[in-house]
Amino acid sequence: MSGLATMDSKACGKMGLITITYYLWTTFMAVTVGIVLVINIHPGAAAQKEEYTVGKVMLSSADALLDLIR
Repeated sequence: MSGLATMDSKACGKMGLITITYYLWTTFMAVTVGIVLVINIHPGAAAQKEEYTVGKVMLSSADALLDLIR
């Protein structure tokens, strides 16, 4: 903070612009890598969907888990 306080406003604004640009660029790269990995790996595709019946209604394991939250 003391280093930033000693800078003039023009240099401080330039440093802020560089910081925001760096943050947005790294976020964009992280999202891009995440999307590419999800498309290529297909996480959860190999998991088998377990289903069971309650009365006449078929429930999946996801439905049972969500029922615990309700």
